[in-house]
Amino acid sequence: MASEIKKQSFESRIADLEAIVNHLQGGQLTLDDSIKEFKQGMELAQTLQKELDQAQATLAQLVDENGNLQPAEEVGDDLSNNGVQNQGYHSEFTKNEEN
Repeated sequence: MASEIKKQSFESRIADLEAIVNHLQGGQLTLDDSIKEFKQGMELAQTLQKELDQAQATLAQLVDENGNLQPAEEVGDDLSNNGVQNQGYHSEFTKNEEN
C-alpha cells in the first residue's frame, strides 16, 4: 500500500483518508473490516503527516539572491509580533537565549 500512497496526489490521499473516516463512522462495517480500514487510515495519516512536516520545513526557508536556501528568520530575530512589543510569544525559529 505504501507504494500506492506515493503515486496519488496529496489532495487525493486526503480524500481517501476522509472516505475511510466516513466508513468507520458509518458503523456499517464488520469488526474485521473496521480494523482493516483503521490500519489503512493510520498508515495514510502517518504518510500525510510526514509530507506536511517536510513541506513545513521547506517553507521555513527562503532562497537568497544566489539561489541558496536560507532560514526565514535569523537566530535572535523576534518577528512574532510584527514589530509590536513582545507579548510573550517567541517564534519557534528563534534561539531561546534563556535556556
